[in-house]
Amino acid sequence: MTTRRELVVHAVRAMARDVLAVELRAGDGAPLPGAAPGAHLDLHLPGGLVRSYSLVDALGAPTQAAYTVGIARDAASRGGSAWVHDQLRVGQALRVAGPRNAFALEPAHRKVLLVAGGIGITPLVAMARHCHAAGIDWQLLACARTASRLAFIDELRALDASRVQLHVDEVQGAAPDLGALLAARDWQGVYACGPAPMLDALTRAAQAAGWPEGRLRMERFRAAEAAGAAPAAGFELVLRRSDKTTRVEPQESVLAALERLGVDHPWSCREGLCGSCEAPVLEGTVDHRDTVLGPAERAAHDRMLVCVSRCGGPRLVLDL
Repeated sequence: MTTRRELVVHAVRAMARDVLAVELRAGDGAPLPGAAPGAHLDLHLPGGLVRSYSLVDALGAPTQAAYTVGIARDAASRGGSAWVHDQLRVGQALRVAGPRNAFALEPAHRKVLLVAGGIGITPLVAMARHCHAAGIDWQLLACARTASRLAFIDELRALDASRVQLHVDEVQGAAPDLGALLAARDWQGVYACGPAPMLDALTRAAQAAGWPEGRLRMERFRAAEAAGAAPAAGFELVLRRSDKTTRVEPQESVLAALERLGVDHPWSCREGLCGSCEAPVLEGTVDHRDTVLGPAERAAHDRMLVCVSRCGGPRLVLDL
């Protein structure tokens, strides 16, 4: 079960236009559990909102003094980022869950390309810091519509300015040539976070180059459209530890069924993006519809993200 705790807002800093860095600490100053690059926190905001934000200071230490997340004001905000920008103040207490990591660096990758679009820079800041400290060969491309929206660039340049490349749409007048970037060097791993068009372009470029699965790793802001996904079907859901059984109808998610049964289970994005709602599977074939689990994890059928994934057969048993 994900650890939940109450933390206090220690500092709020403007990092770029409509981008804030929010630093959270324990109220008593106690050290916090460490997190590895790519990790995120779930913030529990007023009105029952739960939102996931990447840590920029996750460096893999056993403990750390604070958690710092980068939060951009989203024009299509459903209430989370708007509340943070308009109402969050130093000294406020927030309930948080995590840290959790669904976008981890592969230790075997020693030649790494980092590609960020907009606020997608946040998990890559931690990755760049880790690579720099660990002697890993790295390069970062940061993209934004305007220069004013490039966040954390001073911190990245302070590591090694020669490894940081910027692309501003209003200056270059076109999207970056991602195919050429991938072909420029024999990258062992490419890690990308940003809007769907950028990630889709990277996927096409990697496929055109014949890259094996797993060499390109991405974290999305929004779930990708599930092309060719089979129509949803109903199935029996059994909760072994809770001793409850119900039927999940085609239009209902497993998470919604858990809530209907009064089972308190963590969640955040409800889009299969963050990994917060992962649950252990005891029996049944899982119809995976998330963007978090890798091929080997999917093949094992021993875990699932209950917000979007379903049962591929008549019966699913969870260890809940």
